[in-house]
Amino acid sequence: MDVLLGALTWEPQVKGGLYVLLAVLILPGSVYMLLATNTGARLGFQLAAAGLSGFLVILGTTWWMYGIGPKGPTPTWKPVTIVSGDPAKSRPEILQGYPDGWEKLEVADPEVADAQPVVDGELTNHGESGGQFKAATEYIVVGAATRGGETYGPLGLPDIRPINILHKPHYLVVQVQPVIHKETIPGAAPPRPEADTNAPVYTVLLIRDLGHLRLNPAVATISAALIFGLLVYQLHTRDKEAMAKRG
Repeated sequence: MDVLLGALTWEPQVKGGLYVLLAVLILPGSVYMLLATNTGARLGFQLAAAGLSGFLVILGTTWWMYGIGPKGPTPTWKPVTIVSGDPAKSRPEILQGYPDGWEKLEVADPEVADAQPVVDGELTNHGESGGQFKAATEYIVVGAATRGGETYGPLGLPDIRPINILHKPHYLVVQVQPVIHKETIPGAAPPRPEADTNAPVYTVLLIRDLGHLRLNPAVATISAALIFGLLVYQLHTRDKEAMAKRG
């Protein structure tokens, strides 16, 4: 008993689980109790379950449309390779002929900022030995470019939402170069990092993973819709049988 009381006092997971259980018992449970006392236990359960699943369909559709609720994996950048030197002479076919066919981006572009943590993790090998650099302060971004990512519709349909469900692979190139190490003057502001033009340029190639942001809401909505359809069909069949007996 002491352990149980201690868990209820200190463990937020236990308290959260009890809150959900009480909410299920009080809200849908109270509706079922009222229906069961008027229509019977079996029919009351079917009516309460149909109402609950119908509400979940509406709620899940809202989650699905706006990408909220129980979200799936969000879009992110994934590293493909790191090239030292001229990327146009590297092995990946997408980089051959670089920068022809690539759209140049500013270093401060939001797309580059979004990919910066992934680039830092790859160049420093996530803080472990074996990376090109020991820390992200040892280099500076000197260039970036993007290619692909265009959306289009199936069967030659135009690029108009919501029919443009297909897309081409979206690539991003982030180029970095080691910085010149300058001495810090005591009492003065740290020196502004500058690229060492004599050092090699490292090119990080990334590809956009669109993730599955709406997958979980879609699965929840479709599952609730199937349950709702089955319950409604059973209720409809019961009404037809009852009408046939009356006639």
